[in-house]
Amino acid sequence: MSQCTQNTTEFIKSTFGPKVAVVASDDAESLCRQNGLTMVELLKPFSKLNTEFQIRDPTNTPHSIKGLHLSFSDPFKPAESVQVFKKLLNDDISNNFTPGNMAVNVKGYQVKQSCPWYEAFRELYFHYFQSQEHDSVMHYLACVIFVSASESDPIGRFQALTESVMKAPIKWVDNDMLCYHVLVHDQTKKTKTTADQLMQSLSTLYGPATCHLLRIHQKGSTDSETPGPNPWRQFARERIPGSDFVDTNALTLLQMAIEDESEGETAPVDPLGATASQSEEDQLGPNPLQAQGKQCGEKLTISDQSAIRSCINDFVVRGLLPFNERRMRALNEALNTRRGLRGTFFSATKKLFSTGPKPTPGKVPSNPGYLTDSPEILLRRLGDISFLLQHYTMAYNSYHSVKRDFQNDQAYNHYAAALEMTSLSLFMGSGTRREPHTYYEECINVYMNLCKSPLYAMRATLVHCECLISRGLFQSAAVGFIKMTNDEADLYSGLLLEQGAHCYVRMETPCLRKYAFHLVLAGHRYSKAGQRKHALRCYRNAWEIFKGKGWGLAENHIGFTIGRHSYNIRDIEGAYEAYKTLLTNDDTNVHVMHSQILFQKGVQDFVSVVQMYLQSQPDGTTIELPIPLVNFNKIDVSLFGTPHAGIVKQMNAFDKEKRQRIVELEEKAHVLMVGGPFFKPHQTAFSGDTLNLQRPICAINETVTILIPLRNPLQIPITLSNISLQCIHKDQGTTAEEEGRIAGKEQVSTSMLEQLVLAPEEDLVISLSVTPHQEGNLTIAALNYHLVSTKSVDPVNKDASVMENMIPGRISLFPKGPRLNNTKEQRVGEVYGVDNRLNLLVSPPLPRLEIDTSTVPSHLFCGEVKCAVIQATNRGAVALTNLCLATSHPHIAALGEVKLEPFNPIVHPTGGTYCHVIDQGHVKPSAARVNIPGDNLLQPGQTAYIAVWLYGGEEAGSFDLVTTLYYTTEQPVTGVSHRSVSGERRVSVTDSVTCESRVHSITPTSEEKLEMVGSVVVNNVGYYSVTLQDLNVTQLSLVSDRWIIQGLDCSIPLVVYPGASINIPFKAELTEQKSSYLSCVALGGGPLIRSAEDHVLDLYRRSDACYQSNKKVGNKEEGSDNTVYKMGMIVFWEGTVSEEGGRTRTLHAQHHTFVQAPLLPNPSQMLSLCLSYQGKWVTDFKRSPLLPVTVTLNMTNCYKGPVTVIVNANTTAGRSEGQKVPDTLPFIWSGMVRHRLELMDHVTTSIDLTAIFTQPGVYNINQISVEVEGEGGTLVPQVLHSVPLLRVDTL
Repeated sequence: MSQCTQNTTEFIKSTFGPKVAVVASDDAESLCRQNGLTMVELLKPFSKLNTEFQIRDPTNTPHSIKGLHLSFSDPFKPAESVQVFKKLLNDDISNNFTPGNMAVNVKGYQVKQSCPWYEAFRELYFHYFQSQEHDSVMHYLACVIFVSASESDPIGRFQALTESVMKAPIKWVDNDMLCYHVLVHDQTKKTKTTADQLMQSLSTLYGPATCHLLRIHQKGSTDSETPGPNPWRQFARERIPGSDFVDTNALTLLQMAIEDESEGETAPVDPLGATASQSEEDQLGPNPLQAQGKQCGEKLTISDQSAIRSCINDFVVRGLLPFNERRMRALNEALNTRRGLRGTFFSATKKLFSTGPKPTPGKVPSNPGYLTDSPEILLRRLGDISFLLQHYTMAYNSYHSVKRDFQNDQAYNHYAAALEMTSLSLFMGSGTRREPHTYYEECINVYMNLCKSPLYAMRATLVHCECLISRGLFQSAAVGFIKMTNDEADLYSGLLLEQGAHCYVRMETPCLRKYAFHLVLAGHRYSKAGQRKHALRCYRNAWEIFKGKGWGLAENHIGFTIGRHSYNIRDIEGAYEAYKTLLTNDDTNVHVMHSQILFQKGVQDFVSVVQMYLQSQPDGTTIELPIPLVNFNKIDVSLFGTPHAGIVKQMNAFDKEKRQRIVELEEKAHVLMVGGPFFKPHQTAFSGDTLNLQRPICAINETVTILIPLRNPLQIPITLSNISLQCIHKDQGTTAEEEGRIAGKEQVSTSMLEQLVLAPEEDLVISLSVTPHQEGNLTIAALNYHLVSTKSVDPVNKDASVMENMIPGRISLFPKGPRLNNTKEQRVGEVYGVDNRLNLLVSPPLPRLEIDTSTVPSHLFCGEVKCAVIQATNRGAVALTNLCLATSHPHIAALGEVKLEPFNPIVHPTGGTYCHVIDQGHVKPSAARVNIPGDNLLQPGQTAYIAVWLYGGEEAGSFDLVTTLYYTTEQPVTGVSHRSVSGERRVSVTDSVTCESRVHSITPTSEEKLEMVGSVVVNNVGYYSVTLQDLNVTQLSLVSDRWIIQGLDCSIPLVVYPGASINIPFKAELTEQKSSYLSCVALGGGPLIRSAEDHVLDLYRRSDACYQSNKKVGNKEEGSDNTVYKMGMIVFWEGTVSEEGGRTRTLHAQHHTFVQAPLLPNPSQMLSLCLSYQGKWVTDFKRSPLLPVTVTLNMTNCYKGPVTVIVNANTTAGRSEGQKVPDTLPFIWSGMVRHRLELMDHVTTSIDLTAIFTQPGVYNINQISVEVEGEGGTLVPQVLHSVPLLRVDTL
């Protein structure tokens, strides 16, 4: 329950205070009406007496009375209509809308504790509440008769009014009641002597203790006394002229009002409807005394107020208290006299032998009809007078005794009233002792179930819950409030539910969710009762609890209702905020069907709210809209775009490693071209994954592409139209504090997306572009669009649609930088860095290079050499210079020719010479200067064709080839040192051949020169590939500083079939003059290739073979004392490649091998060994289970003298160390498997061996041991190099 201005004790004293009937003559009432008051209203401000009074109880014990509160009312006031009461009740609650300033912090939420509308309802409820026969404590205790002294016969008027009071059907606490007579004297009309004489006559007739002279001095033109504070202002309320707030049938009026509220309407009223029924207000019309409320009592002076207060004080001291003190003694004596046998024997037998029927729920038992002088009534009367005079102990004893008699007599109305007063007496007189709440709970149950009196149950609940709250029992109070709600009285139920919610939040452990839930229920009942402001207040307070807690369905319902109520009361800003939050609620756990209906209405209402708001704004005004959602940190900005507006399927993922490679290539090119240590990379892409400290720099008329991710959080599709970007332009030289202006067509051109439909919960990425036309600062500030709520079919063109209810809106774009975590303040709070991706710096015209890398092959064979012609076109407005090419794999890419027109370079041109003197240095540059023909300038619109030679390398695999072109502008521009553009291509390399060069011997010739004999083994390892065919070795080129290869007589083509190998012998002579020689020998009778061509030699210089051969001659290798010669061998070969569509092409390739020639022979290389056999066999093992294959072992003695050779099959001793071969199936050798023979120097011989295979598969033939018998009989094993696998297939 909320905090009230009165505490519980004051509330009970004012509610159950002595009720005094006020009867006034016409002249006395006329005197009051001159001040805009009735007689009851004249006395009301002075009804609470702060004086402490003393009385003595029947035992002559003194008892104090503090804070006595009298209740004055007119017993003859006519009843008012139900419509009047309903209007008063609704107006009281509506006018007390603003809560007080009293707020409590509950778990971080500010909860208002004051509810003045509830106090106004409670006061009006008790004011109109008229008691019935059994509720005697609310009957009149005394009567005060007012007669004006200006009447013709005041004494006769007193007698007539007294007689009418005695005969009127007025309910009294005691039949012997007090009548107090007040003579009202207006000193402006008669003299003081006349009033005093009338007072003496009155005292003689009625006694001085029951008479009083009230002198009223009204303000006149000659009066010097000024009016004091007006105590009647706080009691002034709207009312019908000439009426008070009391009527004889008030209880019936309350009941009729509730029934009329629940049953009087023939059709249900939409609580969220746009208009409320005003029929009652129209029938009543404007209040004629509403304007006069400020003038009530203003003519009465301070002396008049003191006289009225003295009159009431005399009434209490001289009349009310002494009279009721005597009545208490008389009742006590009467009860003691009537006690005796009735109170002992008869009551005991009645309790023991009573067999009356038990009460049936839902059926009200008939009251026994007690006489006015029956002991039960006398005892109840004694308790009432004791309670009204604040003697709570005597009142408790009386009520507690009589309630049992009422219960036994099945007088349940009297029994419930006695229970209520018993609990109240115990509460008021118990001090700190906790009262038994079971009395009140039983009282409410009896009123509701047995007596069928919901109004009495409501009164008991209001008082009972107040008592519970004063004792801190908030949960019990909440249950009590909620139990009294029903489906008929919406206004009452809304008030009680709200008070129950406040009880939950005031508990020792606050229940915030229960508080919010019951506020929602209260808001719903308020809305059904037409109290939209109170309903809106409840929903907003509940929303503070529910929002952001994952209760999506509840949050959406509350937000939608708040928007509707705000819209209906024309709170456009509140409705906009509610719908905005509703439409941005991204909770996927809500019920789909409910959400679709809810969001459909929400979007339509939101559009209506925004349209109404825009009507009051200047033309062209846009409003911040909540849908769709934009992920600001995922906005991508790309320079060098094209004007475009559309939908992008997927955003480009930021590759940090790729970006780092590009920066490294750009830096290498910068160092090559400029040589300076200061380098700032040129950034062309900005996203949430990049460090956006520097601003994007774009030149005039260059297009910038912006990718914006959008999301529809709703369960329904939304339609957007006319989507574009809003830019803010600042002239160059303006400070950061100066505000820019919205850019027009003169400053920037923007693309527009005409229409976009976002499906429910769909994510889309749109692409928009801006093209600046003036220098300065350009900020992309917002996304402008039109939100379409409805779309209809064009009546003329049925296939077209017409947009309706479009509202212009925008979404401000403000991406955040990375969260800072350096200082303590940054770690504690949420501090973000600078993000300038949308703050463009527009520079003067600059060159802009575009490259086309489509000619870069996506597939190469190992050793293949292919030329890719990169097209570089200057799309800028000025010329560029200092062009430089950098690649991520410099060992496989070499720069070729550069021309300004298309051309087809030749891979391996013929017509070469036998020997060249070259530069043998090993180089692997990542960047190369590109010399543009002419003046080294690439003019706007001009295209440069750059040849880049690509080499397949020595190993198979795949890689990303990144190509970066670095360039600068012809005229320097501030802030722009250079620009760059990059391209990427995925290249895969497939196995083709492997080459291995070795030296067998170095011997002196007859001419005293050294001659080297070696061989090159070429293995075709592409036997799994069907695209590479007819592999032919065409040339050998030796790169050395001392050796020159000699020509061989070889006119037949050297074809290497798939899976086979070929051993190509060569000879070389040692020259006397040391230099860098490139000597060549053609094979197969073909022409000599110009191996000294730039790109051929450049690719060799980038190889590992060149690196190994450039080591100094005569160095000592680790673990060896032999002096070696190091050389490089280039093996040229060609092949035919089958492509898609049946086309074929000639493949040109070169392999680089490293040749190491020892001056002294290596013992393990005394023999040159080679196996010769057919690499592939096909047979039918069902017909012939054994497949014999002849394997020929060729042996050449490279030693200077004869050697003894021992050959042994079925072993693996001959396998080269570290040779990797796949696991193969076993086979057997047949025939003679062990041989011993003598081999003279430089003599070649062969041995035939037979291998037997029993099943298909792949076999390793390298299972032969070849050893040379050395000095002392030691055996030196010889190495058998590069033995290809043998494959056997079955039919």
